[in-house]
Amino acid sequence: MTYEIVKTTAILPVDVDWNSIKAFSLISNDGVSEALYKTQCRMCYNENGILLKYEVHDDKINCAMTNYNDPIYDEETVELFIQPTDDMHSYLEVEWNGIGGVFLSNIDNDLKGTTKTLFVEDNIVKSDIYGEDFGWSVLGFLPKSLFSAPMMGEWRFNGYRIKRKPDNSMYLYAFSPTIEERFHIPEKFAVLKFV
Repeated sequence: MTYEIVKTTAILPVDVDWNSIKAFSLISNDGVSEALYKTQCRMCYNENGILLKYEVHDDKINCAMTNYNDPIYDEETVELFIQPTDDMHSYLEVEWNGIGGVFLSNIDNDLKGTTKTLFVEDNIVKSDIYGEDFGWSVLGFLPKSLFSAPMMGEWRFNGYRIKRKPDNSMYLYAFSPTIEERFHIPEKFAVLKFV
């Protein structure tokens, strides 16, 4: 799977004509079940970093955490994992919830099921959450200083969503399904192609 990320002259996410940017949709992470809650993301880039818009269909936002680097993955989130180099052991994890929580970390993955979280000390992700008729959306900006490679060629990435059911079990969605009840499987990442 490949997502082509296009260059924009926009400086900030609010300046982007998002309807002109192709979206990628998340499907059930098991690769089989229907995704009951539509979730899609659009991304583009400029000289300074990656701009994005997540559109999250929702009937109830089940989260309370708002502090930077709270474990918002224990509630409900949308997420991006971005691997700028060929090293599958190392990638960026960034998450947002529907009430403004942001999680930002570099991941060290031993590729045997164990990951080490290396928190990014300062929140340099610029993001805003908006209530929508369909649920909520995220407008975000990831500065190029977060990445260990220039924004060109082909990177690897995946997009995810965690949605809690009333019994606290989870709907797990992904752009490129991992087929397991976990997301940290770099060999399942899709291609992010800069055009």
